[in-house]
Amino acid sequence: MTIDKKTIYLFYGDDRYSLSQKLKFWQEEFIKKYGESSLEIIDGEKLDPADFATNLEALPFLSEKRLILVKDFLENGKAEKQKQVTSAIENTGEFCILIFQENEVPEKTNPLYKKIAKIGHLEEFKNLSPNEITQWIMDKAKKDKLKISFFTANYLNQQCGPELWTISNELEKLVLFANGQEITKEMIDNLCIPSLTSSIFKLTDEVAQKNVKGSLKTFGILKNSGEDLVRIFFMLTRHFRILAQVQELVGKGETASAIIKKLKQHPFVIQKTSQQAKNFDQSKLKKIYEEMLKIDTGLKTGIIKSFKGDNREYELAIEKFIINCCQ
Repeated sequence: MTIDKKTIYLFYGDDRYSLSQKLKFWQEEFIKKYGESSLEIIDGEKLDPADFATNLEALPFLSEKRLILVKDFLENGKAEKQKQVTSAIENTGEFCILIFQENEVPEKTNPLYKKIAKIGHLEEFKNLSPNEITQWIMDKAKKDKLKISFFTANYLNQQCGPELWTISNELEKLVLFANGQEITKEMIDNLCIPSLTSSIFKLTDEVAQKNVKGSLKTFGILKNSGEDLVRIFFMLTRHFRILAQVQELVGKGETASAIIKKLKQHPFVIQKTSQQAKNFDQSKLKKIYEEMLKIDTGLKTGIIKSFKGDNREYELAIEKFIINCCQ
């Protein structure tokens, strides 16, 4: 017979911002009610199964409840330790709230995962789609009493990319700057730093439209933003690779959810890439990828010179590549 343990939880998923915010809320509310001395946070890699099992059954000192938070044990804990903990959690007292936090999605075959699924609660924090991110911005703005239109929220989404941490930080800056006024597109342009991901999407859009001036301008902004040139080129190469993969899968009739699962990419990336894929054919993408490979090989073999503080040849090679792509 399976005994339900209402106080055992596993929080996991790719949306680390939402996961961390929920844990922060739980910890703050617990401390308010039961005190900080009844809260224990354990690094999963350092967890000792014997001590852990004892703590699960021991009555809390001068408090009604104990909160034990275990971080990344399914990811970092050794198999033998996980086996012992899987057995131990069945004896968790009703006075003990036990939370496992995982920043990666655990294997569904993991014994501990399966045990918590049977006797406790699972909560997955999935990455949001672009439309869901825009709605998240609107909801957060309302909560923070910030005036922003849906159009402007969507623009902020496009500028910041899919990371809720980044968007939250940019919203804090906008709140201070706006001082009660409605957020505008101009405020976002002046205050917010476009994410590398969103800038790469913008650059790819301009290449597809054969907009040489716009493409070089976006590359210049990226270059002057402090981003490492090697990283910019790596992200650009990666983007075109994903673009080719998405185009191939879309051509085979794969659904968006299937593509996300196969390529293991954020829904934001797949949705935006699926839209961009319509502007390229396979032969064009193949030619682009071959040109990028030449630049990468040239850099690694010294044909393209790049020194600390002097990347002019590397920059010129990328600029020529962008111009050729726009032809």
